[in-house]
Amino acid sequence: MIPSIQLFLLLGASSVFGRHNDQASIQRKRRLSVKENDGVIPDYPDSAMAQKPNGDDSCPCMSFDELQASGLNMIDTNALASDLGPEVNITTYGHGCAPHDELASVCTDHDQCTHIVPLPSDCDKFWCARSWCYVNTSNCNVLHKPSIYYSDRHFSYATCGHIDSFTLADRRKAVEGKTYRVAFNANSGGWKGSYNPDGNFAINDNWNGPVVDFIKYAAMVGKFTINVTRPPEWLYPESKWFYGSNIFDYCVYATSLGYLDFCIGAYTITSKRAAFADFFETTDNGLYLITFVDSGGTSWDVFRKEFLTVFQPFEWKVWMLIMFFFIPALSILMLTHEYGAPGSAYPRTVPVLVQEDGINGQRRVRERPVPIIKHIVESIYVGILAFFHNTFSQGVVTVGGKIHLLAIASFVMMVYSVYTANLAAILTQDIQRASPNSVKGVINAGYRVCAERKVSEIITKLYSIDREIFIPDPVDQGGDGLPGFNCPECAARTRIFDFMKQDNKNSDLYCDVAIASLEDLEVLQSYGEHCNKTRIGDVLAHQSNGIPIYSDVSKELISLFHELENDGYMKRALNDAQPESTCPERTGEGTALTLQQMTGIWITTCSFALLGLVVKLFWKNFYHQKGPIKERTIQRYDQWKFPTGHSVIIDGQQFDPGSFVYDTSPKDQIEQHSQLSILGGLSELKEDSSSVQDINESKSDAFDDDNKSTGTSNGSEA
Repeated sequence: MIPSIQLFLLLGASSVFGRHNDQASIQRKRRLSVKENDGVIPDYPDSAMAQKPNGDDSCPCMSFDELQASGLNMIDTNALASDLGPEVNITTYGHGCAPHDELASVCTDHDQCTHIVPLPSDCDKFWCARSWCYVNTSNCNVLHKPSIYYSDRHFSYATCGHIDSFTLADRRKAVEGKTYRVAFNANSGGWKGSYNPDGNFAINDNWNGPVVDFIKYAAMVGKFTINVTRPPEWLYPESKWFYGSNIFDYCVYATSLGYLDFCIGAYTITSKRAAFADFFETTDNGLYLITFVDSGGTSWDVFRKEFLTVFQPFEWKVWMLIMFFFIPALSILMLTHEYGAPGSAYPRTVPVLVQEDGINGQRRVRERPVPIIKHIVESIYVGILAFFHNTFSQGVVTVGGKIHLLAIASFVMMVYSVYTANLAAILTQDIQRASPNSVKGVINAGYRVCAERKVSEIITKLYSIDREIFIPDPVDQGGDGLPGFNCPECAARTRIFDFMKQDNKNSDLYCDVAIASLEDLEVLQSYGEHCNKTRIGDVLAHQSNGIPIYSDVSKELISLFHELENDGYMKRALNDAQPESTCPERTGEGTALTLQQMTGIWITTCSFALLGLVVKLFWKNFYHQKGPIKERTIQRYDQWKFPTGHSVIIDGQQFDPGSFVYDTSPKDQIEQHSQLSILGGLSELKEDSSSVQDINESKSDAFDDDNKSTGTSNGSEA
């Protein structure tokens, strides 16, 4: 018996002579059949053969007379007789729609298909019970195939309403034992293709990638071998003239001419490539608009945007209402409750130390009224401080003030909560927000775009836009200067990200945004590169990738590849190869904010700090310009209007505000013996080293007089 591959090719193109069908024998053979999944003949109903006994009108079966009149040019008569076996009546074989191969030896011998695991490929016998007949090619408009054993015969399963599973089984066996001429291309980007550190057409064992893994597995399952080679070098100029300088086009060109059986890599299936070579599609990638995380712009635009980000939770009208109405109003209302109350932070009068004229002038303590405007300013300051501090820490003594404190606390708490939540949402969403987010937006913004040549062609045709928005192919890198990167040695899929630039000043060389497959960005970010770039918007277009296959071998190879793809082997290879990003997480809880995003906080904080330094400098100079200070308040208060814990020393005596009576007489009528400095309420101060230092500082700073001895024990001026 001839090899099984010859047998499968033979059975669909057997003799034109008829045979007598023994219906009892056919039914007996059918009873031997089991489920299709067991690899033997499926049990088709009789009605399946009777639907179109003479074939469809669009492709009728050849009559017995037509078969005899056409003659018979058999290539191997011995092979025909041997493979059909004694049960087949060759007289009527191929005449009319019938399962002519059902009684053939190869279809009735089930021994090897019931005792061997896994099943050999010869056990795929679905075609045995399916009907077919010989047809006239000039009168047939449905699927039909030629026989390699009869030069003048064609057979058709389709005219009988059946699938040509004989040809399918034949295709699977056609790859067994074959050696295919294969060239490898190294993809310059992404992770779904083929890769080798030695570059294109390298003949070594360093090839990797999901496509490579899939083909290796297919070779093992299909039992074929691969002869790794490269396209003839003399073909490159012809390919460059026809396709362009792209090295992938070079491999497609050689395959379409038959110098290679197929190429391995992720090849974009363009219309021009598909017109001259068959393709097996491996992946379908979406093309996205790629931009910077912070969307670019001029330096001033970036600074202004980031500075204002911290104020975005509220509209400017809300900020105005908060800062110029609610805070002042709540602060002044607190002042009305607390003003003049015993122990409050807003007394009507305060004690002051008065310095008499002259070098040896006496000092005395007087009670002076506090201007109401001073309390108003201080209360508003405390209100603003409480707003930024998220709490009102000033002491409140009146019942009305304590109730009013609830209003202040609730106001601060709710505003703070809403502000924090909204700011967090804005900052995290702003990471993913970029403008523009569509092709139309790119055009309206006047942006330049980086993209591969084939991607630029897809987008140009799909959106009917001017190709000139794409950065041209670099001539100095072997490119042709046309829009879209296509240079053979410039790693175009990586170059599109390298030449994206914020605040772009050279639009002939650099681009503002890119259009690319997401896999190209994913693989770069797996190395921690280009983390400041992200995709935005919906998919702009779809780009199909596949491998080119020579037309003479494409049917059997594509059939095998699809079978493995449907079984999930391509998906498994892709899952194993998918990279993980090492860039900082930019979405969801715990998003890290960038330095630029915090610009508003930096500027606001530094502005207040700088203002404090300016006030300190000019405030001191302002009082020095007025001459020696003759009157000064004794008690000091902190930012919350709490009295500071310091001691006031007058002529070596500690001032005790609760043990004396203020001198309320006019300044020019007070005699020396009535000066407060000699009142009995003063006690002796035990000076330590820090007190002496504080007193000396007070002499020079408060009164600018070397003979004065007033100071504080905690470094505060009296």
